[in-house]
Amino acid sequence: MNIAIDIRCLMERELTGVGEYTFHLLKHLFEIDSANQYYLFYNSRQNVSKYIPKFPKDNVQYCPFKMPNKLLNFALLAKHPCLDLAIKKKHKTPKIDLFFFPNLSFLHTKCPYIITAHDLSFEFFPEFLSLKRRLWHWFLRPKKLFQEAKEIITVSKNTSQDLIGKYNIPGSKISVVYPGISPNYKVLTENDIKLKTIKNKYKLPDKFILFLGTIEPRKNIQSLVSAFNIFNKNNPGYSLVIAGKKGWKTAAIEKKLKQTQDNSKQDEIICTQFVPDSDKRYLYNLASMFVYPSYYEGFGFPPLEAMASGCPVITSNNSSMSEICADAALLIDPTNVNDLARAMEQMIDPQLADYYKTKGLEKAKQFIWYQSAREVLNVLESIASK
Repeated sequence: MNIAIDIRCLMERELTGVGEYTFHLLKHLFEIDSANQYYLFYNSRQNVSKYIPKFPKDNVQYCPFKMPNKLLNFALLAKHPCLDLAIKKKHKTPKIDLFFFPNLSFLHTKCPYIITAHDLSFEFFPEFLSLKRRLWHWFLRPKKLFQEAKEIITVSKNTSQDLIGKYNIPGSKISVVYPGISPNYKVLTENDIKLKTIKNKYKLPDKFILFLGTIEPRKNIQSLVSAFNIFNKNNPGYSLVIAGKKGWKTAAIEKKLKQTQDNSKQDEIICTQFVPDSDKRYLYNLASMFVYPSYYEGFGFPPLEAMASGCPVITSNNSSMSEICADAALLIDPTNVNDLARAMEQMIDPQLADYYKTKGLEKAKQFIWYQSAREVLNVLESIASK
C-alpha cells in the first residue's frame, strides 16, 4: 500500500507535543514496517530540511513542496489541490492509496484519509485560545474533517468520547491508540554526574515541586502558585520550579506570578523557561514531586514522563488524566486551590511518595511506542480490507 503522511508538524526547531508524538510514532512505525511505501509530505517557503527528522529507510520517500503556507491553506480550504494528486504529479510517485494526518490541519485529498484527534480543547475551552487560534479552527472546520475521515485515531478514550458526544462521530470509526513514553525517561542513579550539572545549570534547590509544560492559561499555573503559597506557610524549605516554553498569554501569567508570590523569599518560585528534552529527565529525577493541575488534556505526556523517571505525581481528576494516570497519581480538583495544597502536603510524606513512585513506574511501563506503532499500522492496513 502507498501511504502518504503529513509531517508539517515536524518542521519546527523545537517540537511541540504533537510533533513529539508524530516523530516517535513514525520512527517506530518505519522500524516495524518494510512492506508498505511511505511518502512524507511537508510544505514551506523557507528551507526547513535541517529540522526534518531523517528516516533512512528504503520504503520512505520525502515529498516537499515550497508554497507559502498561508497560500496552501487557503487553496486547500477551496478544495484545490488534492494533496495526494499533487504528490503524485510533482514527485512521480505511484497512486496514493491512503493519507495519514497525525494532527488536525488544513487538508483535502481524493484518496481516503485517517486522522489523529489529540483533543477537543478548542471546543470546550475556547477562552484558553488566542483570537488567531480560534479563527484558525473556525476556518479549519474540524467537525467536517473528522466526519469525512475514513478512520479516526484518538490518543485516549476521553478524546474518543468527546468526538462521539460533540461531533456525533460513530464509535465504530474511532480507534483508541495510546502513545508511548520515550525510554529516555528513567530513574537515574544518585551518582549520575549530570544530575549535579543540571541542578547547577538551573540553580535548583535541594527540595522543590516541579511543573513542566507550556506556560499558558489551560495549564492552570496561577492556581498552582496560589496552592504552593498555602502549602509553603506550613512547610517551609520547598521551592516551586515552573519550567516550560512560553505559550499564549505567558507575559500575563508571569506578571500574575509576581503579584501572587510571597515576598518573604525571592527564590521560593523559580521560572526556568524552556527546558530542552535532553534535560527534562534530570529535572524529573531531582524533583520532590511533579504537579500538573491542567484544566484539560487529550493525553498529557508530562505526568507519565515524571512517573517513568521515578517522580511522584499530582494531577487533575478531569479529561484524560484520570484515565491515563488512574491510581498511579494523586488526583485533585484543579479548580480547588485548597485541594491542591493538601495534596502537596500529603505528598511530602515519604511513605506516600514511595507508594506513588512505585505505582507510577508500573503505570509508565504500559506505554510503549512499538506497541503504539503496531496498533496504528493495523488501523492503516485495515483500510485496504474495507
